[in-house]
Amino acid sequence: MLNKQEVAAMVQKKFRLMVEPLPDTDCEYKVDLMTLVPLCQELKAGGYAFLSDITAVDYLEQGYFRLLYQVCNYQNGDTITLKVDVSRDEPLVESVCPVWAAANWLEREVYDMFGIVFKNHPRLERILLWEGFEGWPLRKDYVHQPNKYQGRRQLD
Repeated sequence: MLNKQEVAAMVQKKFRLMVEPLPDTDCEYKVDLMTLVPLCQELKAGGYAFLSDITAVDYLEQGYFRLLYQVCNYQNGDTITLKVDVSRDEPLVESVCPVWAAANWLEREVYDMFGIVFKNHPRLERILLWEGFEGWPLRKDYVHQPNKYQGRRQLD
């Protein structure tokens, strides 16, 4: 089981050109898109068996989304955050479902709210909103259209 310091050494040894440890922290890494899945596989093999969350932040002005993956090691209580930047022009990232089954619904939530597509996801479809919903409500450029709401109807 790897602790945070051993993870830092492993990242430096195997992924040093594609993974950047963030300053002033021992548990956050900025990860290249192509390195995400191999790094996740290494982390899981090293005892980080639980993916607790995937979320995103929209950096509209800078033209990208930042995905945040939080992985936990139950043996020593460590949590590591992986930060992956994805272009707003082509919001596509490889799914980590083959690594952690918990990614299934988490990736679907991010897809539903931000429109980020997870390549090779086993069932990428809306999970919170209905299939006919237009747009991605957590994007900063989303325009609310209340006249298109098709939810509850007034009872007599």
